[in-house]
Amino acid sequence: MTRRRAAALAVIAFAGIGGVAAGTMPVVSERSVAPAATSVDPATLYNSAQQKFAAGDVPGGLDAIKQALAIIPVDPDALALQAIWSDQAGDAATRQAALSRLGGVNPTLATAARNINAGVAAAAQIVPDTTPKTVAGRAAIVVLGFGLNRDGKMAPELVRRVTAGKSQAETTSTAPIVVTGGVPKAGVTEAAAMKKWLVANGVDAARITEEGKSGSTVANAQNTAEILRGQGISNVILVTSPNHIRRGAADFAAAGLRTAATVTTATDLAKYATPLTRDQQKGIRLEATRTAKIPATRQLGLPLPQNLPDTGPGLITEFGGKLLETLLGTGSSETN
Repeated sequence: MTRRRAAALAVIAFAGIGGVAAGTMPVVSERSVAPAATSVDPATLYNSAQQKFAAGDVPGGLDAIKQALAIIPVDPDALALQAIWSDQAGDAATRQAALSRLGGVNPTLATAARNINAGVAAAAQIVPDTTPKTVAGRAAIVVLGFGLNRDGKMAPELVRRVTAGKSQAETTSTAPIVVTGGVPKAGVTEAAAMKKWLVANGVDAARITEEGKSGSTVANAQNTAEILRGQGISNVILVTSPNHIRRGAADFAAAGLRTAATVTTATDLAKYATPLTRDQQKGIRLEATRTAKIPATRQLGLPLPQNLPDTGPGLITEFGGKLLETLLGTGSSETN
């Protein structure tokens, strides 16, 4: 049995497992087909799209994603990227169509895509300032880390961040606090150093949770979201530096946390007084997709989508028909 035919049979079996009888798949006569020499692996198109998005070529990336979806229309990651980057391009119709289809394939990822679009738009409008905020409802204060000195002591900018966090803690005196940052130096994590400083400066230790595993803003958001979900909290007051606040807010949105308010240090405050233009949003949008765990690359080969829903024969038949056509090259001459 050829590799392509075996892959096609695997797709049929996969459709049956997903709740669709194999008999509902398109019937393709073995004697009337031959492998298509020009068929393109959808993973190649997906990887090309991600490379283009990372390089700022949004139209090129969207074109590659469109081609990938022509082969596998129910690929959830490709649909999410189409929804997210069509939003960047200002193409509301394509964004909504992708979100609608994604909602039937992977509702959780559809929510993440919506969160990214809304979060990037909100983050782009943030104008950093140093004033503590009052917030209605339950929200946690999250202070983002900054690299420690070799001896484990806090760098001046991190001292400024925890100072801003302390001011916010005094304004919202019952709000829990998460200090987030790993990357230990001299056996001390950023989170541990921040908690120690806050407690030494009068903040109740019982209010403070350490997230000491993360080594990036992406991981800050992912790990903090996991902590706060356990406490039933979905709103945060984000505390960091002016050059970091918009990226941080977009990442936290991608992780499912809404930034209800922000407080920053005064470092280079005037440089960030103007909201981001649409073109300037590409970088924080790209990082937000990483926070949502949308793969940056795929291994070449047959990319069977994960967690497909049991939606009846229509959706899976569409997927199976297009994939079988690609794998078997319908309309060609007889082959073994």
